[in-house]
Amino acid sequence: MVHSTLRIGILAFGALALAAAAAHATSNDDGENGLACGISTQTERGMMSVEGIVQSPTTLTGEYRFALKSQGSGGTSNISQGGRFSVAPGEPVSLGKVMVNAGASIDADFIISSGGKQYDCSTPLTTLT
Repeated sequence: MVHSTLRIGILAFGALALAAAAAHATSNDDGENGLACGISTQTERGMMSVEGIVQSPTTLTGEYRFALKSQGSGGTSNISQGGRFSVAPGEPVSLGKVMVNAGASIDADFIISSGGKQYDCSTPLTTLT
């Protein structure tokens, strides 16, 4: 799970991580099959987008669940998204996206299931080297 109260400086780092995701595989690397996934945040105009990103070296299909709880000055919200997905080889794909107040504290769960395996992708997005 991701627990954080984000400030403007930290959010700028999240924007850089999202840009890196577009060019490279991301977080939670499963060395077994090269699957990479994670949570990305980006802030603009007082709002923060929170999304689950998946990238695989091979075609990947399955199901995902993206759930977010947020709490901030505007109140609280619980959002749950999910369904079937398909990922083309080497292409980062967004599975679930939520917009919340930029100063909100968030708790995000991002789980994918494919080929009889379940992957917890709830950690922050990072770039693979």
